[in-house]
Amino acid sequence: MRNSSIGTCESIVVIINHEGRIDTVSINNKQTSHLSLFQENMLFEEVQWKKVFTAAPSDSTQLLSTYEGRTFLFTLHLVQANSYINQIVTLANISQSMFNPYSNEEQHKTDELIMESSAMKRISKIIKTIAHVGSTVLLLGESGVGKSQIAKFIHSTSTRSTQPFISVNCGAIPESLIESELFGYEEGTFTGGKKGGKVGLFEAAHKGTIFLDEIAEFPLNLQAKLLGVLQENAVRKVGSTEEKKVDVRVIAATNKNLQELVEKKLFREDLFYRLNVVPLTIPPLREREKDIHILIDHFLFKYNTKYHLRKEVNDEVKQELIQYRWPGNIRELENTIERIVVTNMTEKEVLEEKSIRENVWSFSPKAPISLKEAKRQVEKELILKAYSEYKSTYKVAEVLQVDQSTISKKLKVYKKEGF
Repeated sequence: MRNSSIGTCESIVVIINHEGRIDTVSINNKQTSHLSLFQENMLFEEVQWKKVFTAAPSDSTQLLSTYEGRTFLFTLHLVQANSYINQIVTLANISQSMFNPYSNEEQHKTDELIMESSAMKRISKIIKTIAHVGSTVLLLGESGVGKSQIAKFIHSTSTRSTQPFISVNCGAIPESLIESELFGYEEGTFTGGKKGGKVGLFEAAHKGTIFLDEIAEFPLNLQAKLLGVLQENAVRKVGSTEEKKVDVRVIAATNKNLQELVEKKLFREDLFYRLNVVPLTIPPLREREKDIHILIDHFLFKYNTKYHLRKEVNDEVKQELIQYRWPGNIRELENTIERIVVTNMTEKEVLEEKSIRENVWSFSPKAPISLKEAKRQVEKELILKAYSEYKSTYKVAEVLQVDQSTISKKLKVYKKEGF
């Protein structure tokens, strides 16, 4: 029997058979904590949710909070398999960054940013300057530049570092849930709601920090209520007539131009000014050559350690990687280094891939490629290279952190395509 846990994993899929027993558990990140929650063949109704979450799910779509402040989107679907009705449960972590751009687990304990560029040193200096005040911070920059990690750095250097840090992706929470999730609700407000009501994330972050990622996606009809919380330092639960004082530092982030959204009446002007107290623009990676150099070494060390390998890149390859424009910023760089390590790419292959990428990013409109097809091609290349190296679907599945059945099915498709 296989044990599964919830820790730093980003998503979990649980299949429950017609007898109400857990048949399959799939976790996309093996680095989980010791908190066992799901076990194959156990009755689903016996899952001890409160070992990990503050409450058990009571609806088919619901947000669940862990005691550490992470938020998971819980969904339950019914599917028919032959003559039986099975259930599929998914838990997706919507409050935690999918990548860790500046630090490995040991370095994260010191909460230091890995940087050498003058631009990032300037930002680090500003962060340390505002560490002892509670001013709202607005992080601006392209997708993938590391805004989530910088928000954690701001919190860890502040006087609130021992208090909760709660991260919320405003673009990932359904609009119908975001108000009750952030501000909480009173008992009896919703059919099937939690007995005794629910504490909102602002209240849960009392004395600490709340990070509102993708703030540009915050529903326009709720922006006035968010503005009220920022101005009055008080929250009013859905269904309540009373306000409760909270002491929370707010950090918001976006990769969009909020001023343009204000002009288009898609974002409240008064909320923008309330958030824009300490704006910090994180420069794209292509403008931080010194950071690229040390991040390459950092990610090589990280993934060589993770996969027990010793992959290196020579100076020529490193220089080519430094000169690449990295439209996906740190996220793209980390994914590239991981692929180099796990597929054991030669220096020639790395340079060839760089050339292909540059052509893709400057492709002619006359010969477009869909995002779906681009993803399929990258996935195919990664799986075939890994299979060529390891000659085992089980090993490939372990290295790429997916189910072995997934690798087998895709290889069958690739064989029909003639590889």
